[in-house]
Amino acid sequence: MPALRLGELTSSAFHALDPKPPLLVPIGIVEEHGPHLPLDTDSIQAVATCEEVAGRLDALVAPLLAYGNSSSTRNFPGSFSLRFDTLRDVARDLLADCARHGLSTVAFVSGHAGGAHMRALKLAAEEHVARHAEDRVFVLSDYELLPGFDAKKAAGVDVPGWDGHAGAMETSRMLALRPDLVRMELARAHRPEFPDFLVEAHPEKRFPSGVMGDPTLASAALGRAANRWIADRLVEVLQQ
Repeated sequence: MPALRLGELTSSAFHALDPKPPLLVPIGIVEEHGPHLPLDTDSIQAVATCEEVAGRLDALVAPLLAYGNSSSTRNFPGSFSLRFDTLRDVARDLLADCARHGLSTVAFVSGHAGGAHMRALKLAAEEHVARHAEDRVFVLSDYELLPGFDAKKAAGVDVPGWDGHAGAMETSRMLALRPDLVRMELARAHRPEFPDFLVEAHPEKRFPSGVMGDPTLASAALGRAANRWIADRLVEVLQQ
């Protein structure tokens, strides 16, 4: 079943929804993803995950929140970052209006998994449920649903444990979703080393290519399998 998109409804059509369905809010970021992936990589993944899951659960997909908070990548050309407090306030305001409209189940599904970014969203959710204890608010990055996924079994690929930002998994997911935006001829592996506990003004010097992983291992088959796994896990999470 096609996903029902909040932004495509009229006001009266939204009002007529009774009961109000769960709302999935895809959250992305405008952020470098190496020389081979687009700035909107996280947004594309978040929207695809939400639309796949919404079609299965008769949920509603909110318009994309396209900006988030970035730290380690913010000094790269093309990266845009909201302040921590700004992102928390946006999430807080969205949840307040969800309550006003009778949307009692909300899931923030982020394609970006930065620590401060996720914490801002979670703080807003914690504040909301303290006031609306009957509401259910989920906050997750879709990458938090990947543990247990066996890339070797799914697509015959040995993905290293250190694979991460713009690496094999993320590049594979984009090959499955938007191959027209992937420049595999520019993909190069890089394994960064970050000193323990050190806070740096320019962490990007540790991964000058913008890559933390091995995108050369990527394949559309691996991406399709990973995307299915993530959607299946999110359905399970929302049905609990």
